[in-house]
Amino acid sequence: MNYNQKLWLEENEKIALAEQLQSILKENKLPSNDVYIGGYSSGGNVSLLIGSFLSQNNHFKLVPKGVFIIDSPIDLVALYKSSKKNLKRNFSKVSITESTWIIKNFENQLGNLEDEYLKYQRLASYTSETSNIDNLKGLKNTKIRLYTEPDTLWWKKNRMADYDQLNSYYIKSLSEDLRKLGFKRVEYISTENMGYRANGERHPHSWSIIDKKEIINWIME
Repeated sequence: MNYNQKLWLEENEKIALAEQLQSILKENKLPSNDVYIGGYSSGGNVSLLIGSFLSQNNHFKLVPKGVFIIDSPIDLVALYKSSKKNLKRNFSKVSITESTWIIKNFENQLGNLEDEYLKYQRLASYTSETSNIDNLKGLKNTKIRLYTEPDTLWWKKNRMADYDQLNSYYIKSLSEDLRKLGFKRVEYISTENMGYRANGERHPHSWSIIDKKEIINWIME
């Protein structure tokens, strides 16, 4: 499944992915009644979207029991605006490269934000400015975990990023909006000093912010 760096899913992609997952379980004779879906970064976006889609389309006979994300950029509007801010700031090579890719990719596929705001909102997992969670409605009765490590000092030092530019800011906002809308099984998990890459490099945007044993216990509950 090649969904690398995929920040949203069109309707036909949701159908294709749902059918592929259903086929994988059937061909390998795996049970479909105890499935959890999760992902890191953009993989979390895909996990939320496909999890909600499957929960609303029972004919796939694959309703996830739980969905989790790891520091995912869930708000496309915010991500676009943050990328524009990064380019204007011109501080970090890594930040400039990533922000350039985001702006180019978004404008090529979605158009300019000012002209296509509703398209960005329609495809995003979440839009904080409008508290829009239309693409997550199917998860209202699903266990949800939202992992993030809001190390504001690291981001300020290494990217000169403000708190409202971080994935953490929007993940926390999402957790609050979901609870307001009656999602009773949402957990916002904020970690501290757990973000390290495989080579030992300190980075709060990392898979390692998850406690592996603890999430297995959550799945096995």
